[in-house]
Amino acid sequence: MSASTAGGALNVVRGGAAREFTVTVRNGNIRVYGQVLVVFQMEIMVEGVSDGPAPPQNGFVLERRDPATGAWRTVELRVANDVQPHWLFTGGTPLARDAARTERYRIRAGATGPVGFTPLMIRLIDTGAPQNASYEQGGPARSSLPVSARHG
Repeated sequence: MSASTAGGALNVVRGGAAREFTVTVRNGNIRVYGQVLVVFQMEIMVEGVSDGPAPPQNGFVLERRDPATGAWRTVELRVANDVQPHWLFTGGTPLARDAARTERYRIRAGATGPVGFTPLMIRLIDTGAPQNASYEQGGPARSSLPVSARHG
């Protein structure tokens, strides 16, 4: 799995335009994944200044472009300083052997919320893995992109 964006970082302005990025998921030839889900998390932004209490998700909105309709749909963005176990996620789509797909996402920062720097952590979760699977078995790949938020 890999994630990329123009310039290598997601630099957003509070209340400004969204920044797009892509996530490419690739499967080798070892096994078929029946329920693969791309999940996103960022740590609580503690650096910088805030305009008051941080809104949910630090004031960020994450969306995925639906390739069938072209519409942008909200995606869960978990804001926490720990890792959520793979068995708590649901959903996902199959990923065949030797398959690859690229998905488009965008993130924007609401008008209020903290400013500073944090990584956007991206994990590929096998939601069909048993609860006792190891961290690697439940989350076969991970990547990240740096995010900076500032006031306009």
